[in-house]
Amino acid sequence: MITERAASSPVLRLARLVRSGRNPLARGVDRAEGTAVLLFVLLALVLVPVMLTVGSVTHSALAERAEEQAATRHQTVAVLTEDAPVTSVGQGEGVGTTSKVAARWLLPDGRTRSGQVDAEAGMKSGTEVRIWLDTSGAPVDPPVSPMDAVVAGVLVAVSGWLAVAGLFALVCWGLHHVLDRHRYRAWETEWARVGPDWLDRHR
Repeated sequence: MITERAASSPVLRLARLVRSGRNPLARGVDRAEGTAVLLFVLLALVLVPVMLTVGSVTHSALAERAEEQAATRHQTVAVLTEDAPVTSVGQGEGVGTTSKVAARWLLPDGRTRSGQVDAEAGMKSGTEVRIWLDTSGAPVDPPVSPMDAVVAGVLVAVSGWLAVAGLFALVCWGLHHVLDRHRYRAWETEWARVGPDWLDRHR
């Protein structure tokens, strides 16, 4: 049982397909399919260092941006000057969303500045929220963290390779079915030629 399962495993079927040129029963379409599969496998392997390079470049660019943003942005506390709106669903149940709400905050030089900041739904006037400011004192998004740069680099490399490898696999699947139709037609033609004689001999 184990031997039969191993013999029918996808890896062994792929190996037999790639080595079809050494099979005396293999036809031209079998050799063509084996060559195409081998080519796609080699291309997928070649793409590994390419995608690793792309991921490394992405990580370097984001790490540089993270360092720049960390040097030009700072965190402070803003005080809401109005209530944040509440988004309701059904019987007035609050939904945890954010919206722009008027607030004021202190700049490093001691001046007070007012503007719109992100606040969670239902926050009351006077509530303190943490915000990030740029060099001009305007609210901005939090800086990119070093971990964000690492995760982005890994995701770009892995997702890029999986997307291309998946495309290769889809092409191989389509090629296999197209060639299967050709093989079935060839077998039907061959059987129509030799079938009657074979049946006559075994009656």
